[in-house]
Amino acid sequence: MSTIIASAALANGLRTEFADTYMAIRNRQANSRLSKVMNLGVGATNRQHSFGYFEAAPHAELWREGQHIPTDAHKAKSFDVSVYTWGRRVPWHMNDRADDQTGTLFESAKGAGESFGLLPERFFFDLMLASTTTLPGLPTAGDGAAMYAATDGDGGDRFGISGGNVLTGGASTGVATLSAILTDYFTAMQRFREMQDGKGQPLFSNDILDSGVTIICGAHLEYVMKQAFVQIQQAVEITAGTNGTAASQSNVIRDTNRTVDIWPTSRIANTNDDWFIFLDGAPKPPTFLLDREGVVEQTSLMGEQSAGDHTKSTGEEFIQWHGRQGAGIAGLPYATIQVDN
Repeated sequence: MSTIIASAALANGLRTEFADTYMAIRNRQANSRLSKVMNLGVGATNRQHSFGYFEAAPHAELWREGQHIPTDAHKAKSFDVSVYTWGRRVPWHMNDRADDQTGTLFESAKGAGESFGLLPERFFFDLMLASTTTLPGLPTAGDGAAMYAATDGDGGDRFGISGGNVLTGGASTGVATLSAILTDYFTAMQRFREMQDGKGQPLFSNDILDSGVTIICGAHLEYVMKQAFVQIQQAVEITAGTNGTAASQSNVIRDTNRTVDIWPTSRIANTNDDWFIFLDGAPKPPTFLLDREGVVEQTSLMGEQSAGDHTKSTGEEFIQWHGRQGAGIAGLPYATIQVDN
């Protein structure tokens, strides 16, 4: 991972304040859920990179006596991911720094550090939600489709299964009932099991499918998701107009020792009931961070060698940072399914 290039010209504790904030966030991300769904260690050497991968290798076939050994093509795909420049300047008047009455410098430094530290997470949610909230443009996967799609770029069933990695929420009830959520979960796991490698063979082994999943959902769905996947006893749903008595039943997820990590987040709007399943044991995370260089820090302080003409003529000092990063879909996003409600 890239680290801050610190400047010795920072004054009044600003350097330490920024470094602590930045490293705390980046280190927390590296050891958190983000590293399950995003490869944070892909380096870059240019403003755009082309990536390539081989499609599934041909499988063994009967070789009949007297005939040539069977042959099959081994195709490849390529895709491009761009690197963008990111920056932030925090200005103040030299008297503010001298008097230090408002704490503006410290608070601004914290905010800038948090902004750079959270860029990978912001990139990831843009890719997952097909949004350009942060990224100026969204790359496609290697098959020419978006991160979630029913068909590949050529119009065929994505990953050899009808619906690809988009699952329509069942029974039109969305997340209104626990049974609907659990039904969609098991339908999604069945979808994973039925995915093919392009040569008619299963894409995933049982070891991968049984290693657990991470579910990302809006913060407003935390309660129902914890009920469905974490709570030991679940309330039985009583049909309206009957004389049923409220009761409870064991949790099938817990009873079958399935590992489900719930990641609720406000980055998904509370009007969006979609949720997203990621296989924890997948060979590669479905997204990646493309990091061109570390975050570079520059200052312009009156009386210091770093002071530029603008600071000398106006008294406005500043600290600024810039870095170059991008993000993309790691080949094919076969290890994730969107439950579309």
